[in-house]
Amino acid sequence: MKKFLLTTALTAMAAFGSSAAQAEQLKVAIIESFSGPTAQTAIPFVEGMRYGFSKLNAQGGFNGEPIAVVEYDALNQPAAASEKLKSAIAEGARIVFTSTNSAVAAQLSEDIRKYNLRNKGKEILLMMAGSEAFELVAEKCNFWAFKTASNPFIRIKALVAAMKDTGKLGSKVYSINQNYSYGVDHERAQAASVAAAGSKIVGSTLHDVSKIQDFSPYIASIKASGADTVLSGNWGNDIILFMRALGDSGIKVNVGNTSLDTTGAVSAMGEAALGALLVKLYNLEAGGEAGKAFAEDFKSAIGHYPYNEEPTGVFSTLLLGAALKAVSKPNAKVDTLQIALALEDASYETPAGSWSIRKDDHQVILPVTVSEISKDARYKVDGTDMGFKLLKIVSPEDSAVPADPKCKMQRP
Repeated sequence: MKKFLLTTALTAMAAFGSSAAQAEQLKVAIIESFSGPTAQTAIPFVEGMRYGFSKLNAQGGFNGEPIAVVEYDALNQPAAASEKLKSAIAEGARIVFTSTNSAVAAQLSEDIRKYNLRNKGKEILLMMAGSEAFELVAEKCNFWAFKTASNPFIRIKALVAAMKDTGKLGSKVYSINQNYSYGVDHERAQAASVAAAGSKIVGSTLHDVSKIQDFSPYIASIKASGADTVLSGNWGNDIILFMRALGDSGIKVNVGNTSLDTTGAVSAMGEAALGALLVKLYNLEAGGEAGKAFAEDFKSAIGHYPYNEEPTGVFSTLLLGAALKAVSKPNAKVDTLQIALALEDASYETPAGSWSIRKDDHQVILPVTVSEISKDARYKVDGTDMGFKLLKIVSPEDSAVPADPKCKMQRP
């Protein structure tokens, strides 16, 4: 079911069925999981996109017209996403955003690649704002798909380095991740980074995604391994339930994760969460006065401070906005090839540092933040007295990993 996003006062023009009097209106589809167990992760991305598109429209939209945005529920299923893509294209979408599920992103990327081959001059552009599977910029790279998310190799490289620097890595590490492409990437990235840091993986588990209700057997395996550190790329309900089980067990281990800021995770663990490290694309404590201004403006527009994946949604949208600004012409037609080429040269300055696209594989190059759950954090979360205290910002140059030679991008 469609959910119309009204991003400007010109709400009558925001539906796909409307037509601009002169210019061709740019129409954007957000295909995301608005229902089911992954919705709690998806919604923050979308909140950020809503804020971002409201900013772009306040600045004049594209080609002198407001950008129209419609949301579609992908139900966390690749097949459902394919059907919603067909609907979006039929209703005039030229740019598609997706975020949480890498399998959905891979399906949309392939569908769009095939569609574009058959529809020269009417191509669709895909923005993958949170889909982190490495294959999306490796063997499944696609000229028409842009990855404004990191990947496990980028994040884990930064996380393990910070854990080693702060004495939180330990010598024995247990790896637990979800059993699909993104989780497998995490397992590989953790093994490589831990070995490079001089520590050892003493156990590794891949489990079903969003199906495990009782993580206590996994906690028992961690205890039996003798690990003093746990690394995990789990997200959504899986990280919440894992953290709750870990807290209930009383086991004292260091924790490093990519989604500890999932809503409810900190409160679920309570004080057992203190000291755990989060590697993320942004931290609200970053950026000095510019960071404070962003946080307050977001709060005035959305009703709360930007949290969890919301900044990623914002910066992904505004990076696209930088490309749109470069090719925007009053009363012109929408040319997605020109937008794609402009994206390859675009950059957006966030409070933590610059975001840009690498032309070789369309991977975003960006700063990465590492934070510690602490009572000294400026911004508290989950109704607790704890939050994410910024420890380190890893520069775009230092966070980047080389483009994979498997990416054989076919350019138009």
